[in-house]
Amino acid sequence: MKPRRRVLITVGPGLVAGRRHMTQRSLVTALDKCADLLVIPAGSYDFASGRVRAYRRMRGGRFEELGMIMPVADLWIIYSDGYYLDHRALGFAKRRDFFRAQLEFHQAPVDTGKVVRVVNEPHVEARTLKSWFAGLDPERFRIIPTRLFSTIDEVYAFRNERGAIVAKLDWGGGGGGARRLLNGADVRRFEEELAEHGDRDLGDYCFQPYLPGDEKRLWFVGGRFVAGRKSSGRATPWSGSAADYRVAAYDDQVDGFRADVTAAERLCRVSGLTVGSIDFIGDRINEINGCGTIFTEYRNWDCIVDARPALVKYFVDLVKGSRSSARAQRATTPV
Repeated sequence: MKPRRRVLITVGPGLVAGRRHMTQRSLVTALDKCADLLVIPAGSYDFASGRVRAYRRMRGGRFEELGMIMPVADLWIIYSDGYYLDHRALGFAKRRDFFRAQLEFHQAPVDTGKVVRVVNEPHVEARTLKSWFAGLDPERFRIIPTRLFSTIDEVYAFRNERGAIVAKLDWGGGGGGARRLLNGADVRRFEEELAEHGDRDLGDYCFQPYLPGDEKRLWFVGGRFVAGRKSSGRATPWSGSAADYRVAAYDDQVDGFRADVTAAERLCRVSGLTVGSIDFIGDRINEINGCGTIFTEYRNWDCIVDARPALVKYFVDLVKGSRSSARAQRATTPV
C-alpha cells in the first residue's frame, strides 16, 4: 500500500481549542482522509530550535497533542500567520519582526529539503503586506495609490493633498489598526496613538486615499478565480453596519464583474498568489490577502457564498498529485 504523503497545516489556535473556524476545519477534515496530516497552531513555533507543536485530528474533530517536532513534510499549508497573536508574549518587540521570523521559519525547511513545498510560499506571503502596493503602478494594476512615509509631516502633507486618507497596518486583518484621517486633528490623534504603542511605529503603516464604494472580494485557488461577493454598508473600524447593509454573490450577472476579474487575475499572476483573495473598494483594488482568507460569506446565519469546495479540492488534488492541481499551479507563475 502506497504511504500517504505527510502534510503540515498551520491553523489558528482556536481550531485546536474547538472553535468553528469553518474554512480551516473543512480543510483539516478533508486532508486528514487522504494524507498523514499534522496540525500546527500559529504561535506554537520554537524559533530557536526550529520545532513546532503538532496535533493529530481525532474522531469527532477533536485534536490530540503530539508534542514538539521538526517540520518535515511533502506539503506545508500556512493557513494562519497569527497576526492577531500577542507578539510580545512570543518574544518579539515589534509586530513586523514576528511576521518576518515566520517567513524565515517557513523557508528554512524548504531550503534544506525537509519540506518539499509551502503554500503560500513565503515570498508570496510577503507580497500580501499592504506596503507591496507602494511599488506597483496604480493605473496598470487598478490599485488604490499606496504610500509609505518616514515622518509624520509627510502624513500631514498627504492628508492635505488628498483630503480623507486611511492609515493601514502593513500586517493585519479585519481592519484592525486602520484609521480614517479626515483632518489635521485626526492625524494628531494618530500620531499620539503611535507614541503610546511601543510595538509599532510609522514604518508599520501604509497610507491610501479614502475611497467610498462597494466592497468586492474575489477568491483565488491555484491562482485561478473561483468565486466572488459584493457588499455595501459593511461595518468598518470607524463606523457600524449601515441599516441597508447588503451582501450578494458577485458574478457575471453584475455589471463590471468581468473587468474586475481581469484586473484581479493580472495582480494574482504578478504576486504569484496561490490561495487567497483580492479585494476592491469601488473599482480599485485595495488589498491582497493570502492563506488565512476565510472562504465563506455569511449575512447573519445565511450563507451567501461558499468557496470552500474549490479550496478543498485544490489541496486534495495537490496531495494526490492530480493533473488538475499541476495545471492550476502553473497558472500562478508571475508574468
